Amino acid sequence: MIEQHQHRSGSAQISRRVAFLAITVLLAAACPLALAQSAPSSDAQAKLLSVDVGGSRLYSSAQVLAVSGMKLGSPVSHDTIQAGADRLAASGLFASVRYRYSTDEGGLHVTFDIQDAPTFPVLFDNFPWFSDGDLSKAIVQAGILFQGSVPASGSYLDSIAKTLEQTLATDKIQGTVSHQLTVVPGTDQKMVRFSVSGADVIIHEVTFGDALALNDRSMGNYIPDLVGKPFSQQTIERFDFEHLRPLYFKSGYLHVRFGAAQVHPPNHQGFISKSVDITIPIEPGAVYTWAGADWTGNHAYTNGDLDTLVKEEGLLPGQPADGMKIFELWQNLQTAYGHRGYLDAQIQEQEAFDEANHRAAYRVTISEGPQYHMGDLVLTGLSPESERRLRAAWRIPKGEVFDGTYYQSFLNQGIPDLFKGTPTAQDKIGRYLQKNPGAGTVDVMIDFQ
Repeated sequence: MIEQHQHRSGSAQISRRVAFLAITVLLAAACPLALAQSAPSSDAQAKLLSVDVGGSRLYSSAQVLAVSGMKLGSPVSHDTIQAGADRLAASGLFASVRYRYSTDEGGLHVTFDIQDAPTFPVLFDNFPWFSDGDLSKAIVQAGILFQGSVPASGSYLDSIAKTLEQTLATDKIQGTVSHQLTVVPGTDQKMVRFSVSGADVIIHEVTFGDALALNDRSMGNYIPDLVGKPFSQQTIERFDFEHLRPLYFKSGYLHVRFGAAQVHPPNHQGFISKSVDITIPIEPGAVYTWAGADWTGNHAYTNGDLDTLVKEEGLLPGQPADGMKIFELWQNLQTAYGHRGYLDAQIQEQEAFDEANHRAAYRVTISEGPQYHMGDLVLTGLSPESERRLRAAWRIPKGEVFDGTYYQSFLNQGIPDLFKGTPTAQDKIGRYLQKNPGAGTVDVMIDFQ
C-alpha cells in the first residue's frame, strides 16, 4: 500500500490519520493480507528499511535523512515519519516537503519528495579572529550541511549561529550570533549575514592593496568612515562600493575586484586584540578604452542622436572608458526617453568587450514601449486658490506629449518656488503617474498631505 501525504501540522494531522484508518479498513476488507502489509498507525511501529529522496539537487538521501532525525534500522511509526517531515520543513532548507511510504514483510520504506529552498551566499560579517575558511570548517565539523550558501531562514541557520558561538567560546570570546537576510551593497543580490554582538573590535588603521588607492589623496577624506568604527565586512564592502569603486571606474578599471578585508594582527595563542589594522585587497585588472555602443530597437532617437548623447557624456573613442560616465549614460538615456513620453522604455546594455585589446564596447537593446500623452491633472489637499495657481503653472496641455523631465523638475523645483513663503504644506507631497497604455495617456496625481 502506498499512501501520500502533504506536509502539514496541527489539526491537519488529525484528518490525515482518520483518512489513513479509513483506507486501511477498506483495503483490509478487499484483501485479508493488506492489513499486515500496511504502513503503521500513529502508535504502531515498523523497522525503517530505506529512505529515498526525490526532487533535491543539493542534498543526498543520506543528508536528508540526517536532517529528518530518523535512523535506518530503527523502529518508526506514522508520527515518527511526520515528525521527520516537520523537521525537514522547519530547517528552511526545503521549500516544500511531501512524503509517501510503503511496507513489506521486513519493515517500512519512506520516500521524501522535496523542493530545495532558494539559497544565498554567506557573509561572516564581524569575526576578525577567524578566517572564513576556519568558520566554514567549524560548521562542517559540527555535522551541519554547509556548501557556502544557505536558505533565508529556518532552524538550519539557528544551528549555524549556535556553532559559531561555540567556536568563539573556544577562544574565550563571548558574544551572541544572529543572522539576517540582507543585500550586497550596490547590487540586488541578497546574502545571509552572520554577525556577533557583544564582542566589538575597533578598526585602528586602513591600508589598500594597490598603488592607485594608496596614492590617491581623496581616500584620506573617506578613511574616517572606517577608522575608529567596529570591524564589519559589510561596512567595508559598502566603503568599497561608494569610494574605491568610483576611483577605479573613473580610470577605466572596469573589472576591478575588491577582496575581503585582511586583518592584522590575527588571533594568536589566545591573544584577543580589541583593535585591528586592515588591508583591503584590490585586483585592478586592465584599463579599458571606449569602443562605442551599437543600438537596436530605437525609433524615437536615431543612432546619430544616441551617439551624440555618448559624446556629450565625455566618452570618446580610444580614451579610457570612465565607468562612472558609462553608468550615467544609461541613466541619461532613460531620462531622454522619458523626455519624449516613453515612460516604459527599457534599456538593456550588454558588454561586448574586446578582452585581447582591452576595448569596452556595448550592445544596447531598447524597448521603447508606447508614447504617452498628457491626461488629467488630479490635485488633492489644496485650497481652491492654491489649486488654481498650480494648474496655471503646469505647462503640459492635455493631449500633448508627456515630458517626464518636466514632471520631475516641476515636483522638485516648480512647486517649492510656486508656494514659497505661503502656508501651503510641502513637506509631504504624494505623487503618482496613472498610466493608461491602451489609450496612450498618463494622469498626473499630486496629493498635498
